[in-house]
Formats: sequence, structure tokens, C-alpha cells
Amino acid sequence: METAEKNLSPTESLAIIQNMISTAKNNLTDDGFHFLLWGTLVIIASFAQYGLATAGVAHNDLPWLIMIVVGMPAAFLYEWRKKKHEKVKTHFDSIFGYLWMAIGVAIFSVIFIAVKNQLSPIPFILVAVGVGTFVSGSIIKFKPLTIGGVVFWIAAFGACFAEPVTQLLINGVATFIGYIIPGIILWRNYKAETNV
Repeated sequence: METAEKNLSPTESLAIIQNMISTAKNNLTDDGFHFLLWGTLVIIASFAQYGLATAGVAHNDLPWLIMIVVGMPAAFLYEWRKKKHEKVKTHFDSIFGYLWMAIGVAIFSVIFIAVKNQLSPIPFILVAVGVGTFVSGSIIKFKPLTIGGVVFWIAAFGACFAEPVTQLLINGVATFIGYIIPGIILWRNYKAETNV
């Protein structure tokens, strides 16, 4: 069987290369949705539990369960809709997915281990989230997200010297700086680039 080869002109070759570079560049961005979604939910849950705990409510950890019940379907629905419109899934998309899946498993493990040993899981969660945020910022070369990762690590050390109820406030503030601020910038950049 013969294969027909077409010789490309220098202009056609350059156009193909520019298209590949443009596609790769667009796929190395993030629209900030997940940082805004989870950041908002974590802040609400942190401050809600703080309010319930200081009011003496027995089961003051209920906001975290509500956070998961609201957040997981919203995140999956967003990804499902996004995939319907995406034409190409890059290697970087897979790396992001695996990174945050690993962070999710680490957070679940940390919560289980900390609760089993009667420790507050917040400093450990802040460390894990800091890793995911720092690496995400490094991959997409977005400094506010990388700095957000460092903020989470600093907050983890600070939380070690605070009472568990005060750690909730530290968690909320760190999440605002580490997720919400970079998330807003990413969202604005994405909207400007896509002219939406």
C-alpha cells in the first residue's frame, strides 16, 4: 500500500508549528474554577465550624460534610461540561488530574490518621494542599498560585502553635490567600484570553 506524502511549504510548516505552540500554551493554563469552588467551600466550612464550636455545638464538624456533598457534584459536573467542549486532552491535563487525585487521597488519609490519633488534621491538610498548589503553580508558570502554596505551608507551621478552634481561622485565611486570590486572577485571565 502506497502512502501519499505531501511536501509542505515553509509557510504551511510554520502555521502548523504556531498552531501546536498555541494549543500547548492554552492547555497550560487554568481557568481557576476549582480553586474558586473549593476555596469558597473550605472558607465557609472553616468559619462555620469555628462559629459552631465557639457556640458550644456538639457536632460542629457538620459543615465539612456539607462541603463535600455540595463540592463533589459541582466539580464533576463542571469537568463533564468542560470535556464536552474540549477537542484535545493534553499530557498536562492528565498530570493535573493525577496530582489532585493524589492530594485528595493524601488529605483523606491524613484526616483518618489524625482523627484516629486524636490530633487536629488541619496542619497536615495545609501541608498537602500546599504541595498541590505549589506544584500546580509551577506547572502552569503562575506565580500567585506558587506563592499560595508557600502560604499554605507557612499557615501549617503557624497552626501547630494554635488551638484547634483557632486553626479553623488560620485555615480560612490561608485558603483565601492561597486559593481565592489566585483563582480570581486565573478566572479573569482565562476570560480575557477566551474573550468570554
